[in-house]
Amino acid sequence: MDLIGAPSVQVRVLASGSAGNAVLVAAGDARLLVDAGLSAEAVGRELGLLGLQLQDLTAVLLTHEHDDHARGAAAISRLAGVPVLANEPTIQACVALADAAVERFTTGVPFRVGGIAVEAFLVPHDAAEPVGFHLDAGGARVAVAMDLGEVQPPLVERCRGADLVLLEANYDMRLLAVSAYPWFVKNRILGTRGHLSNPAAAAAAAELATARPQAVVLIHVSDTNNLAPLARDMVRASLRRTGRGHVRVEAVRPNNHSAIWSAWPDAPAGPVRIESWDAAPPRTAGSPLLSLADPRNDSRGPTGPP
Repeated sequence: MDLIGAPSVQVRVLASGSAGNAVLVAAGDARLLVDAGLSAEAVGRELGLLGLQLQDLTAVLLTHEHDDHARGAAAISRLAGVPVLANEPTIQACVALADAAVERFTTGVPFRVGGIAVEAFLVPHDAAEPVGFHLDAGGARVAVAMDLGEVQPPLVERCRGADLVLLEANYDMRLLAVSAYPWFVKNRILGTRGHLSNPAAAAAAAELATARPQAVVLIHVSDTNNLAPLARDMVRASLRRTGRGHVRVEAVRPNNHSAIWSAWPDAPAGPVRIESWDAAPPRTAGSPLLSLADPRNDSRGPTGPP
């Protein structure tokens, strides 16, 4: 495999699920933590596996104010000395941010954090102003869409140009029906401002795959109402039925981290290549923190085909 130069962008889901969500996106000298639903200690442990620490973060970026996405934001902001970036309705609704260093963005208006161009877009969820994100660096685009009750045409258009899509696959209909959740919680999950089912995620992935995505990472998989292999297999089957079986699919198990996904340019102006590795080698003392890891130094190589 001929991987030229440094990766444009690297992504690792540090944790995902009802207990807490956090995604690390790195490009050049910028390291964004998308959501901070874990404690600062837990995020620090996950970063340590990559040879990083809290102080290596550039900013915390919030999708919305719910506890499983914002719980650790203020503590991480204080300990790392970095701002929390959120829209005004989210800031007003999130009391946990009262003593955090906060910077506001406007949904739909692009902004930059270091070498990463960011744009927030609205998603349907029962929060103040919930958003997903486009994150662009070095010609590669990552789209993050989690906690959404349905996939609407504008959202599909927003994510269609991404090389790597992080998409919610929260529940299996049958498992939710027989779960011990009270009916009002089930109805919330099933609503158009609740969470995304496996079939809805599969249909969305198939529609997105008609354009650019090379990989789909399924996130926010419920540990009560879903199984990661079930979600993964349903999305894969949908992609194969529509002739898009080349798109790689990973489902992140609840409360676990994902592989490291890297976007590598095949040529300076050519298409982006997506590869994934299960782990990063330890960072040598004094080496620059320009990326999570250079997979060319990992003797295990990339993960096999999905």
